[in-house]
Amino acid sequence: MRIVIPPSWRTRIYRYRITATKCKKCGRTAYPPSNICRYCGSREIEFVDLLNENARLITWTIIYNVMEGFEERRPVILGILETLDSKARVMAPLTDVLPDELKPGMVMEPVLRRIMEEGEHGLIHYGVSYRPLIKSSQ
Repeated sequence: MRIVIPPSWRTRIYRYRITATKCKKCGRTAYPPSNICRYCGSREIEFVDLLNENARLITWTIIYNVMEGFEERRPVILGILETLDSKARVMAPLTDVLPDELKPGMVMEPVLRRIMEEGEHGLIHYGVSYRPLIKSSQ
């Protein structure tokens, strides 16, 4: 018998986290992660998690033509964001916001959102999206 690990398990780190690399030589952070610093070429890197870092929206695009099965999610908004502390650039879906509410420079926070379901009794896939930062009223 051959045991196969489901693709959802193999890709869990990339779906449920935002892992980047930080160069120990020049101090810059790069996403997606790389074994070599794309800025200075150093191989002295460390992995960092950006999931707890808020980000500033740089630009976005709105997709109205979606794949079959994703019609209820239309329109899909993809944004390019820069994390506030590490200054890494991330491309990710935007959620909990209407297209006309978006503004360059708005602060957003990462959240986990459902991407898809595999049938009525199948796996539910989640992924990282960004939403406008909700400020506490305290």
